[in-house]
Amino acid sequence: MISRSGLIALPEDAGAHPLSNVEWWYCYALLTGSRGGRYAVMASFFRVGEWAAPKGHYIIHSLARLDRARFESHSELDRSLALQMAGVYLPAYLLAHPTDGHTWDIYSRLLASALPEPHRYMPSSSAKARPTRLAYGQNRMTFANDAEAGFELTLSADTARLRLKFAPNKPVSVIDESGGLNGLRYYSQTRSRVYGELYEEGRAETLRGEGWFDHQWGRSYGLLTGEGWDWFGLQLDDGRELLVSRLRPAGSGMANGAEARTEARLIGRDGSTAPSDRVVLRPLRHWRSEETGADYPVAWTISLPDYGMALRVAPLMDRQEMPVLGPLRAIWEGVVSFEGDGRDGDGAPARIAGYGFMELVGYPQSARIAPAPFRHWP
Repeated sequence: MISRSGLIALPEDAGAHPLSNVEWWYCYALLTGSRGGRYAVMASFFRVGEWAAPKGHYIIHSLARLDRARFESHSELDRSLALQMAGVYLPAYLLAHPTDGHTWDIYSRLLASALPEPHRYMPSSSAKARPTRLAYGQNRMTFANDAEAGFELTLSADTARLRLKFAPNKPVSVIDESGGLNGLRYYSQTRSRVYGELYEEGRAETLRGEGWFDHQWGRSYGLLTGEGWDWFGLQLDDGRELLVSRLRPAGSGMANGAEARTEARLIGRDGSTAPSDRVVLRPLRHWRSEETGADYPVAWTISLPDYGMALRVAPLMDRQEMPVLGPLRAIWEGVVSFEGDGRDGDGAPARIAGYGFMELVGYPQSARIAPAPFRHWP
């Protein structure tokens, strides 16, 4: 159980929060297969809605086959979320952004009960409590005990099926008890042993590796106002983790927006966190998406003087863009490696290295082209 100042505690906060208008359970895993494959997996289960009920449900998930430089992602939602997007969220957004042709196109399709490719409707959805059990179509995140952050993950697609177990290697860490950065409360389990199977092409491959889990909830309207963010969840080879979050205000689509708010947490082997707001992020290299025209800053330097760290972060693959339904259009969400100088857990100078995930949100919005004609109105 965790309880620092009483604002976040398990098992009470493991399940859904009806008064939140947005909530998600997120995980990633870096895996090696028994047949020699190297993989990166990500999934995020969302609950959205202004009222306690009904809620809309949405999932995005991806599988990167690193040894073959192949990346696939999936986006699925239920009818309840489509109704709320068409009835509440997209009209509110379009009042503030009337020239956004991409969002007008989505809005018109939803009014006709249709979805643009590659997004799909899921046949059913549910989020049950005590213990937490998320079932979004054929995708599952199932907790055996809400007092702990271990769970079983099942992800299904036409090309492959994954079944993984996340077994925590360290205590849960409180990241943001009050929602001070973006209105969302936030805890993480930043190091789990992950094992399971990948089923594809008529065969099974046993997988082993390490993973990360986040749970966030609260009331936030950043996506309606055009906010973006950059997020890094990095696992150091020495058993610690580094979490860096930067919130970019509306209209600051550039990667080095001067008004952005940045926070970091260095997470010890015992799960304790050391916060810092002295963080300098500088993009080193961009990758341009052929699908959205977005220029994503996929390589960075991160300077963290309070931790004595200076790191270089780079993607294992450039093409890790995921389509997202709504004004965002897409995000870049993928596996990265990093290295640099720093201090070890005892404070001595040391070489720092490891792997993790990076999330870049809001860049397709800043690359948006002229409005599309309303040819999809029914």
